[in-house]
Amino acid sequence: MSMTAHAADLGAALVKLGRESGREILFSADAVRGQKTSAIPENVSVEEALNALLSGTGLHWRVGDAGTIVIEREHSVELEEIVITAQRRDERGQDVPIAVTGFGPNAIESYRLERLRDISRLTPGLLVSSFNQSSPTIAIRGASNTFTQIGVNKPVAVVVDDVFIPRNSAADFELFGLDSIQVLRGPQGTLFGRNVTGGAIVLDTGKPDYLTNDAKVRLTSGDYSTHAVEALGDAALGDRAALRLAGAFRERDGYGRDRLTGREQDDQDSLNLRAQVRVQLADSLEMLLGADYGDDQNGGRTLSSIGAGDDGDRRTSELGIEQNFERTQRGGSARLNWQVGGGQLTSITAVRESETAEIYSNVGASYLFLSGTQSQLVSDDADDVRALTQEVRYASPITDFGSVVAGLYYLDEDASRLLQTRAFAAGTGALVTDQAADQSVDSRSVAGFIDGTIKLPAELQLTLGVRYTEDRKTAALTRTDRIRAANSFTLSGLEQSWNEWTPRAVLSWSPVKPLHAYVSYSKGYTAGGFNTDATSVAALSRPFDPETVANYEIGVKTDWWQDRLRINASAFHMKYDDKQELFFDNVTRILNIYNAASATSDGFEIESRLQAAKWLTLNASYGLLDTEYDEFIIPGGAVYTGNPLSSSPEDKVAFSAIVAVPLGQWGEIGGMAMYSSTSSYFTGASADPGLRVPAYDLVNVTIGLTPKDGRWSLAAFVRNLMDEEYLLTPSTQTVRAEYLGEPRTMGVSLTWNF
Repeated sequence: MSMTAHAADLGAALVKLGRESGREILFSADAVRGQKTSAIPENVSVEEALNALLSGTGLHWRVGDAGTIVIEREHSVELEEIVITAQRRDERGQDVPIAVTGFGPNAIESYRLERLRDISRLTPGLLVSSFNQSSPTIAIRGASNTFTQIGVNKPVAVVVDDVFIPRNSAADFELFGLDSIQVLRGPQGTLFGRNVTGGAIVLDTGKPDYLTNDAKVRLTSGDYSTHAVEALGDAALGDRAALRLAGAFRERDGYGRDRLTGREQDDQDSLNLRAQVRVQLADSLEMLLGADYGDDQNGGRTLSSIGAGDDGDRRTSELGIEQNFERTQRGGSARLNWQVGGGQLTSITAVRESETAEIYSNVGASYLFLSGTQSQLVSDDADDVRALTQEVRYASPITDFGSVVAGLYYLDEDASRLLQTRAFAAGTGALVTDQAADQSVDSRSVAGFIDGTIKLPAELQLTLGVRYTEDRKTAALTRTDRIRAANSFTLSGLEQSWNEWTPRAVLSWSPVKPLHAYVSYSKGYTAGGFNTDATSVAALSRPFDPETVANYEIGVKTDWWQDRLRINASAFHMKYDDKQELFFDNVTRILNIYNAASATSDGFEIESRLQAAKWLTLNASYGLLDTEYDEFIIPGGAVYTGNPLSSSPEDKVAFSAIVAVPLGQWGEIGGMAMYSSTSSYFTGASADPGLRVPAYDLVNVTIGLTPKDGRWSLAAFVRNLMDEEYLLTPSTQTVRAEYLGEPRTMGVSLTWNF
């Protein structure tokens, strides 16, 4: 390459080098603070430029995962740094005044993070569970809902490469080959594409390097006839274009089976593919084109009866129906990054489609085992969601005075769902219910946002931001009752709009090098909508409004012992207004979603990481959560005031150790041991003992060998080492039943690096 640079601050010179070379250069602001650099001669390579810049600074560079250049102290035993994009620009996680847990490529690999549930084991405040295959439960600090109606919104957003995933049935997918995972806790009402009250899970697939050709393939085999092939490869297409391909194929026998049909359940058959092209269109303009495809299917969940028909085996069900789950999703995006005015203008255009279909028994036992007026309800649930999103934002350069991020966001979502329900009478199996709800909701969301930081004296910084969001939804429902035709109806053209201002204010303070403290206020909201599962015109015609959350937080982020020890902590108070709840109104006799409650969520979270030696990393985290409905009274019915919010365990603890011990000429032996503990919680607002998930502990272990040249590695792993029988979902519908999490599994993986 040909470039010149004049003597300047080292940090500024590294930023300029990264911009002009198209390489990602990651460094700590503390490491380069006060450092000066000499000029770089013309016509030098990036490597030669780095050597010249770092000469005499006590720093050196290395190439990390995905071609990222990492600047670090010589002979350092520092912690892995994660690039955090929570404030819509690349920053060190320790410099971001937001409660965030980040995982880089090394952590993703070491912990074998494959699904969102794996992330939740290690993240305070995050709970990921499942009601059935198409309805994952994702809660952050107790913020969640279990609504399955089409067009409703969730209080936790899942974002992939800056693209919002519009429906939870498409949110839990393959994590192989990611560059980073970030879990942002608390309302994301200012900067993120979809306004949410609980938080966001941000997945970044990274981007290929212009100068690198490499690939890796991992083959896995294990019990339950587990077979998996995962592959990731980068190819340089000249010096201004690059290609990345990633894919994962997995198949596995079921953890359970239906003893009446013999059909496997909780098995896996999935294929996921991703492609990305990176092109330097001009010296200041870069384009990233991405595409992905996923296909998943299995035999449904193992909902095992505790009473009627129970055979005593928690891994068998007594449903007697052919459950089935199928999901196909695809997406494409175009990201343009233009360096202009010393900052960066970004445009993100994306389309996403998902089609999900699941047949499952709502009741935990076949009609053969039921009695009296009981019946077995079976759902055939299929949705089709298509979304177009467009975001344009500008991130100014960071000056001595501060910085600003401003932008516009647009979402156009067309969603449809066909929910068919049938009920079979106890003993005989006679069809007593046969209904279909053909639902559709068109959603439009437009938002504008600005978020700026002002540098103040005494190492203080003040961040002020605001977002204005306007949502409009149009709903239609055709409900057909094939047994009682009088209950059938069609209603269309229902329309409702909502708008909300969501501000953010943060005062942060960095008086000394290892300390970054902040106090913040933020507001988020979850959009309103229509109950498209409604069984009457009256219920459908009454929309529910947004719920809002105000979050007050104080936090501290610290690095000690020459950046080998990290301790981050935060305490928060979240106040809900107009909280959305689904219940049966005993006065109006209508089952609907209402803005029925106010609630409070208080908590404390701490995370620590110690690089005890080059070969040993220790991690620990703890989350304390105290939630309560301040007021929740069902008209003419129960009083839930004082009950805890659903999916909000009071305590979450995690400990882990990652080891990589050198063996001289033999290479290294490494491994990971992880312990996580989740206290008991309820899955509903009623605090019904039958809907309580007991506390549980999980242990995962991995051990592996890598030769000195690093060309391959062999690892053996065990998940749920103690074979803990923990609950995902308890059920009290008609009969008591339970859906267990994964049993103990083990296997081996062979990874080749090319």
